[in-house]
Amino acid sequence: MSVVPVPNVLKSRGRSGWLWVAIPAVLVVAIGLAWLARNHLRSSGNADGGTYYSVEPMTLDVRVTKDGELQSINNIDVSCQVEGQNAITFVVKEGSTVKKGDVILILDSSQIKQKLEDATLDLQRAEADLTASKEQRGIQELTNAANLEAAHVELTLAQLDLQEYTEGIYPQLLSDAQRNKEMAETTLQNRQEDLNQTRSLFAKGFVTAADVKKSELDLLTAQNDLEKKSTALKVLAQYTHEKDLTSKKNALAQAEQKLTRVKRENASNLSQKIADEQARDQSVMLRRRRVEHMREQVVNCTIKAPADGMVVYSSSFDRSQQTPIQEGTSVRERQLLLRLPDTSSMKAVIRVPEAQVSKLHLGQLAVVKIVGIPDPVTAKLTKISVLADNSQRWWNPDLKEYPVDLTLDFTPPDLKPGLGVQAEVLVDSLADVMAVPLACIYSVGKENYVFVRGQAHPQPRKVTVGTSNQTHVQIVSGLSAGDQVLLLQMGQGRQLLESAGIKLGPTTSPTDALRARRKPAPTDTQTAKVSVDR
Repeated sequence: MSVVPVPNVLKSRGRSGWLWVAIPAVLVVAIGLAWLARNHLRSSGNADGGTYYSVEPMTLDVRVTKDGELQSINNIDVSCQVEGQNAITFVVKEGSTVKKGDVILILDSSQIKQKLEDATLDLQRAEADLTASKEQRGIQELTNAANLEAAHVELTLAQLDLQEYTEGIYPQLLSDAQRNKEMAETTLQNRQEDLNQTRSLFAKGFVTAADVKKSELDLLTAQNDLEKKSTALKVLAQYTHEKDLTSKKNALAQAEQKLTRVKRENASNLSQKIADEQARDQSVMLRRRRVEHMREQVVNCTIKAPADGMVVYSSSFDRSQQTPIQEGTSVRERQLLLRLPDTSSMKAVIRVPEAQVSKLHLGQLAVVKIVGIPDPVTAKLTKISVLADNSQRWWNPDLKEYPVDLTLDFTPPDLKPGLGVQAEVLVDSLADVMAVPLACIYSVGKENYVFVRGQAHPQPRKVTVGTSNQTHVQIVSGLSAGDQVLLLQMGQGRQLLESAGIKLGPTTSPTDALRARRKPAPTDTQTAKVSVDR
């Protein structure tokens, strides 16, 4: 057996990694050739001397093969929860086995403790202000109650004054004025009769002229008194009553407005006191939360193991982190510090090229070969990354690979994260389908041909192809069981078509084939075109 020299580029990528890629490829090709030789290849007795493949129903397995590495399914990541940047003062050695609650790493907490003392003083001042605000609110509530009661009393008095005037005082004054007028009218009538009688007696000589003058004076006095009583009644009814009634009503309206004003003033003053108290209370809550936060920050400066495990610092698996985790190193908030992997349940992570991702879906079965483990382990596809892995974008910007998780059905003991694996994912399995080797297909544009054994020469036949794998392609229509198709040699397909009088368009060039491989792979319902220049 001759040894093929390995190029320097391959050597630079690591011997073990390339062996795991090369060995399965060689095995697949060898197994395929052996199967062909055993079951389907038969020598032709025709003059062309070609090799034919006998078409029979078969199971066509479509697989995606890729190498990757082992990772634990359940990882406990521990991040820095301390604000700002703080220096590490103590750290355990990487690879150490720790128990839950063991101290792994300690950060400098001197500045945080100073902030805690300042926050405590601010909290005490805020609590004192809150107490004073509560007292002011209580005083305002008592003042509001007194003002409101006084306004109610004033309103009640105004209502009583108006009712007293309209129902008592004014009717009494009006009645007195009317009675006085009636009495003045009666007195005037009496004085008129007295004057007439006195004049009659004077004419008879029974009284003197002085008596007549006196009766006339009494009549004039009665007339004046009647006018006064009539004017008083008119002034009372038309002016005094309206003035007093308007005054009483105005007093009542003023009392009602004062009550409304007092209520609004009370509500405004009380709202101001309540708002001030709420602001002070909110200030106390904020300062109390800050004190609690500072206390948590002090506690977070001591990082303890959340579970049993082996300590793996982030600088060992995170390529973006240049500074190692050690004493004196400053770490920032939310920075990943370490990981505690759970090796009891593992998964294989492979990176699938963009052209093959469309073939994968959750729940597909896979076989994983682990370095150092003699027997392969079955697995199931549980996750397909939404975004491509860009870790190699600086080396190959055109490379787009999507991380895919394959959860192992059984995890062998003593496995460690990072072990190399090779995985085969069963994309599809088509039972009892017609399929031929890729070498039997000759493609011209969108048309595909095979060459069926004839009496003298192979006869071209147009076929419709479907799903394909690394060795075979499904024939949807154009062939039947028992047909024998020619395995084409280089350039033989074009010659046979031209001999049969079929005009050929441009064949698929190697560049076009490369582009086709970069495009997303066809789904089960689409046709997989196989382009070979044979």
